[in-house]
Order: sequence, then structure tokens, then C-alpha cells
Amino acid sequence: MLSKSARDFILQITNYFHGHWEDPEWGRRPVNQILVSLAIHELANGIQDSEAREQLHTLTDKVISVNAQRVAKEK
Repeated sequence: MLSKSARDFILQITNYFHGHWEDPEWGRRPVNQILVSLAIHELANGIQDSEAREQLHTLTDKVISVNAQRVAKEK
């Protein structure tokens, strides 16, 4: 079961995603990649298979890191 803060986080992400898929560029921007990866990372905590959960965390951590660097370069 997710904690209240985890549920609130997922609801905030879900609310943010609502309607954004209508923008063809949404999800391709570095900031959006970070949001998607954070949501996947948090949702992966619910996966019982520890190896699969660890792989998802590793992948999402990589995506977050790469895109955070891209965002930093834009500023």
C-alpha cells in the first residue's frame, strides 16, 4: 500500500498529465521526461519483484540525471 504522500504525489502527477498528451511535443522536453520518470520511479515501488523494481529505478534514475543536465544547460 502506498503512503499518503506517495498517493498525493501520484495524484499531482496525474493531474499534471491530464490533457498534456494533446501537445505533440509534450513528453519529449527534458522537464517532461523528468516528470514521467519520477512517476514511473514512484510507481515501481509497488512492484513485488525486487529485481524488476531495481531495474526500473536504475533506468529512471538515469533518465532523470540526463534530463536534469539538459535542463541545467538550457538556463
